[in-house]
Amino acid sequence: MKILVTGGAGFIGSHVAEAYLRQGHTVDIVDNLSMGYIENIPEGATFYNMDITSDACTDLIMSGGYDAINHHAAHMELRVSVEKPVHDAGINILGSLRIFEAARKSGVQHVIAASTTAVLGEFVHLPADETHPVQPIAPYGVSKRAMEIYAEYERIVHGLSITILRYTNVYGPRQNPHGESGVIAIFLEKFLKNEVPTIHGDGSQERDYIHVDDIARANVAALDHKLQGTFHICRNGAASVLQVVQALRKTLGQDYPVHFGPAKAGDPAQTRGTHQLFTSQTGWQPEIELEAGIFSTAAWFTYR
Repeated sequence: MKILVTGGAGFIGSHVAEAYLRQGHTVDIVDNLSMGYIENIPEGATFYNMDITSDACTDLIMSGGYDAINHHAAHMELRVSVEKPVHDAGINILGSLRIFEAARKSGVQHVIAASTTAVLGEFVHLPADETHPVQPIAPYGVSKRAMEIYAEYERIVHGLSITILRYTNVYGPRQNPHGESGVIAIFLEKFLKNEVPTIHGDGSQERDYIHVDDIARANVAALDHKLQGTFHICRNGAASVLQVVQALRKTLGQDYPVHFGPAKAGDPAQTRGTHQLFTSQTGWQPEIELEAGIFSTAAWFTYR
């Protein structure tokens, strides 16, 4: 198949592109390098430096002869979304809508769109399945939810074959340590530079961390099965920020200090999902335990 991966120079998208290349697919990548890096682009992929909100990207899809599109390009900084919701919406809503429309009009066979359990807002029951109430509490979650609704509109009304994958907290090699999200990458970078990272809140907040290699395998499974609808991709496990800090200290062999600051606005106290629906339809299971995943991530940050 010929596959277009948007955001393919970024953290998650580059791993997904690699996974498709390993399967023997032809892979093109669109990325404006606002959050991605040239060095992340896997060997064998064709790269286009484009913004998904541009006419050039639409034209590429219309003329590219793609069998599938994997859509990972997004704005994902929560605090920036609070400060600049129009900027956030312009990328996550309008950019995504342009991708979906071009995919439908050009005859793309299947689309996979990356979303987030941030669309759920505060988790009212754990683990959260796909029937969980959807009440986002930050513009980032609102924009990703709007993207999901447009995707469902394209699927139901126009017959576009599409999978929506909602991720919990993804971590692993190549994660950007300079953004506001991704505590494992941020803290690793700080510790290795002998800098003191800030825990926002008291550190008791729990997250469902999933390794990027498991995410990449899920994207392969979603394409292989051409799944229709929305699915949670997670480990169905939880670790607090303080537990992550302890695991990082153990991996690095040093008792690094941390600083405590105010909690982030729009940041839920707990996140934990269940992948039962996705597993029942694909057989996919998360394979990488948190301690092993932190070890591999620390190794990448140490020797990159």
